[in-house]
Amino acid sequence: MKKLLFTLALALPTLYFAQDTQKDKKCDLPANYQEPAPDKKIQSFLKKVDATIEDLRKHVAIDNDCEEKDVVFLRISEQKGNGIYNLCANGRPLKYKRMGSVFMKNNENPFDTAK
Repeated sequence: MKKLLFTLALALPTLYFAQDTQKDKKCDLPANYQEPAPDKKIQSFLKKVDATIEDLRKHVAIDNDCEEKDVVFLRISEQKGNGIYNLCANGRPLKYKRMGSVFMKNNENPFDTAK
């Protein structure tokens, strides 16, 4: 009886947490959503090297085959040397990062040369 209870106690949580419920990952933004405002001092500095928010918007639109107006920023965290950006393009959530003046997807490693 103890073995049966132990087995059930072990198996039930495993079965419960093993259920893979894939949620449809969409950006459901309210109609009156306002994008966060970037720091004007940092943006004026980044304008010299073409690494502003608007440059990232163009970059994301080209990467995801969509219009620039379909790219919406959710969160902007940036400094002069780097930045992290959460955004939606065509209703899909994306993360981009900036290192210096180069934009890339957050999961890309520019130093990984082994392919």
